[in-house]
Amino acid sequence: MVDRLREILGEKKGKEAYSTLSREGRVRMGLNENLLVNRFFSDTLMAEAIKRVDVREYPPPKGWVAASAIAESLGVWEDEVLIGNGSDEILDLIAKVFLSSEGREAIVVDPTFEMYKFYTSIAGGRTRQVLTTGDFDLSADSILSAIGDSTKVIFICSPNNPTGKQFNRDEVLRVVEESGRLVVLDEAYVDFAPYSLSGECTQYENLLVLRTFSKAFGMAGLRAGYCVGNARLLKWLRAAQSPFSVNSVAQEMVRLVIENRKVYEAFIRQVIEERNYLLAELEMLSGVDAYESDANFILFRLPPGIESGSVVRRLGEDGIDVRDRGGLPLLENCVRVTVSTRENNLKFIDSLRKAISEEGKK
Repeated sequence: MVDRLREILGEKKGKEAYSTLSREGRVRMGLNENLLVNRFFSDTLMAEAIKRVDVREYPPPKGWVAASAIAESLGVWEDEVLIGNGSDEILDLIAKVFLSSEGREAIVVDPTFEMYKFYTSIAGGRTRQVLTTGDFDLSADSILSAIGDSTKVIFICSPNNPTGKQFNRDEVLRVVEESGRLVVLDEAYVDFAPYSLSGECTQYENLLVLRTFSKAFGMAGLRAGYCVGNARLLKWLRAAQSPFSVNSVAQEMVRLVIENRKVYEAFIRQVIEERNYLLAELEMLSGVDAYESDANFILFRLPPGIESGSVVRRLGEDGIDVRDRGGLPLLENCVRVTVSTRENNLKFIDSLRKAISEEGKK
């Protein structure tokens, strides 16, 4: 299948194969979807996945078809992998199992993905904030000193969303080794970054690594996320999970994506190339401070006096969707933009330049 699809991809050109627009014709650069995954290739795999299942039947329980494929690809045991309906389901399970008793606390390293606080709060727990350093790095000392008797979970997102920075490996492992608490390492964007701990996390009794097929592999609409960790930890989560939360098509698609990993590696390289290009373009805008990224998005700070909310609204009026991150800790007047195609990246830069100019005239 791979060789034939590569051949077809060489022949297939035009908007049908490479469209990065929503049905409304907007440029989607706000949700960190990977629209550089070729649409025709993805649709072809999807058609094959549908052929393999009978949707009249319930899916394999606990996502075992996908979990088995993931375990084999990582070189771990099947009971060391838990797959969910997106990483969100796994975050929900973690909060329910470890943070649902009154007074339990999770440490969150801000600025970061807001859903850690959301699921902790829904489960009845509370969060304690630890800030990154001035250059958005992780301080193991700050985390360790914040641990209290009620602390049960430490959430670390690396590469971090929305800063795009992958934390120092030694600092992360120091938290794991010295905290005595469950550490949830969210590696949603790790396929764009230098290293991952998913292959060795099972050596630790208190480390869970979250991964997803939504970002690098363009499966956001199918909702397939997973975590890797010590089998004893996963046993607790699996007991709290409903049996049929991961649908049959998504499980087969996971198997096909893993089988075609080398094709997706080409898409990932394309994202990194466009990320470097977009970063260079942002750095050329006067007064804009763009931050290096290990993800498929870039965080940048607008010139002094220019409000991020106003710029994001102007971009939206131009049909370009990005995320205002100015309300998060340490991120005053910051915007996050998803790496897209060269055409869309150029549209974004032109629109941003115009928006900054117009806001500067106020």
